[in-house]
Amino acid sequence: MPITATVRKRPTQAQRETILRAYRRSHLTQQEFASHVGISVSALQLWLRKAAVRTSSQATAFVRVPNLLGPAPGPALYRLRLPGGIDLEIASGFRPEELLSLLQLLRSL
Repeated sequence: MPITATVRKRPTQAQRETILRAYRRSHLTQQEFASHVGISVSALQLWLRKAAVRTSSQATAFVRVPNLLGPAPGPALYRLRLPGGIDLEIASGFRPEELLSLLQLLRSL
């Protein structure tokens, strides 16, 4: 008596997703649906578990939320450390001509 081997083709990811969508719309029990489409109940359950993990990992994302309780940001400030131990702090909005005059004055010291 000759032995014949049966080779089953595994469904692709797209086919599994189509089967899962059909299951969710069917309102059948897992047992009823699996026998209707010709798959095992354990395969259906495995696919459902994997789909749930994929969905939960895709849904998890970080959302940037402003810190409304933290200190308000102050004006922009530039700090220069000059030779001779001189530290110079310049607030934003300082006119370039004034800064040039200040630096020339400091250089002359």
